Amino acid sequence: MTIVEGMTSGFFQAISLAVLPYLMTGAIFGLVIGVIPGLSGHFAMAMAVTFLYSMEPSAGIAFLLGAHSTVAQGGGLTAILFSTPGTGQNAATLLDGPPMRDNGEAGKAVGAAMASCLLGATFGAIALALLIPVLRDVVLFFGPPEIFVLAFLALTFVAILGKEDMTRSLIAALMGLMLAMIGVDNVTNTERFTMGSADLADGLSLVPVILGLFAVAEMIELWVRGGSLAKDVPDALSGRETQKQIFQGIGTAFSKWWLVMRCSAIGTVMGLIPGLGSAPAAFVAYGHAKQTSKSKETFGKGNVEGVIGAEAANDAVEGGALASTIAFGIPGSSSMAILLSGLFILGLETGPQMLTTNVDIVFIMIFTIIIGNLIGTVVGMFLVNPLSRATSIRASFMVPVLMAIIVTGAYAADRSLFDIGIALIFGVIGYLMKILNYSRAALLIGFVLGFAVEKNLYLALLIDGPLFFMEPIPLTLTLITVAFLALNVFGFMRERKKEPS
Repeated sequence: MTIVEGMTSGFFQAISLAVLPYLMTGAIFGLVIGVIPGLSGHFAMAMAVTFLYSMEPSAGIAFLLGAHSTVAQGGGLTAILFSTPGTGQNAATLLDGPPMRDNGEAGKAVGAAMASCLLGATFGAIALALLIPVLRDVVLFFGPPEIFVLAFLALTFVAILGKEDMTRSLIAALMGLMLAMIGVDNVTNTERFTMGSADLADGLSLVPVILGLFAVAEMIELWVRGGSLAKDVPDALSGRETQKQIFQGIGTAFSKWWLVMRCSAIGTVMGLIPGLGSAPAAFVAYGHAKQTSKSKETFGKGNVEGVIGAEAANDAVEGGALASTIAFGIPGSSSMAILLSGLFILGLETGPQMLTTNVDIVFIMIFTIIIGNLIGTVVGMFLVNPLSRATSIRASFMVPVLMAIIVTGAYAADRSLFDIGIALIFGVIGYLMKILNYSRAALLIGFVLGFAVEKNLYLALLIDGPLFFMEPIPLTLTLITVAFLALNVFGFMRERKKEPS
């Protein structure tokens, strides 16, 4: 299938009656989840993935990515209106969003944030589309040895570049790889770590693990914290004044298109690097917006350029992150790991096959990101006040309702009570990892990559022998991994020496 054919097919599938309702439902679901503090994009995707078993691939992708694409928009709303970022990636928006609200410009900040998300997502999606011809050629150079070493490079990036401690994150990544080995070995056909349990013979199911690590863990945290989901909620805005300011904010974002383009480019490039994610990209873009602004002194006091820069980079990240996920099956973040899990459930294979035979699926993803953000912008514009009411719901009421949904999702995957137990166990593990500063993203990515790592290691040894990593591309990737680790270890040791004893 040619790129033009794939683009045409992907567009018409995305707007068809068989797909568009799922896209709209997913986009609205993601927006609502983003509005509720504590429920991140991981939660939205973890919940969405449980519905994929009965869906066609195009509808499933639209629903899953639609939910993911609007979470940042919802999180931006609560960051501005309640000084409570709905997701971690909206933390940079706190620097200028709430001050704009305090200055009586909450609607303008919301409009600018939502329009910037739409423009940033569109930039990232177009960048992904332009990368497809390059990725088609590059991916042909990657066989089992290259994929094996690339997977370890991705795990290293995720572990080191995340906000968690480097040592703990590397431990979490290796734990994920070990968890992936539970079940029957696909080479020797012997059982590993099953403890005689027939339920573990096929390994751990993806859905309950994902739901446990992110959804159940978040519910435990909400329950322990107690109180309302958002504290110190200000009075609701006047509906007419809010809508007027929102349209002003949208106009401001479009008038500052060059700033949006630059910050979107920063987000896209940082999305290509596994492990960076949206939050660092948003802060880098915010810093760039401040440095290039003619009114630097107003940043932190309510400058709309700070909101625009951070939110544009937020959504542009996804285009870059999708590129490595689609081309090599290497997820650069926990959200992309969940997306990869969804593709497995839908029977889709990443790599050369997706970039050649199923290129229309790639364009469905691209158009889903754009249309999903457009839906989120339109819905969010008119539902700012009604949606904000969700943040005042007490955790003691919200948690039991959401837990019932989570448990149902864990059971529905394979209709197994055992999976409910797995979800609850991983919920406790996820909560403990969060409070002990271990990276859940690293564990999940290690778990998702486990099968590919083992399979490609076996094939690499079979094809090229034990010195397979001495081939040009594997050797280059190995040296990058070692150098990156050494550089960060050296920096860590230098900081430790500077600390007073």
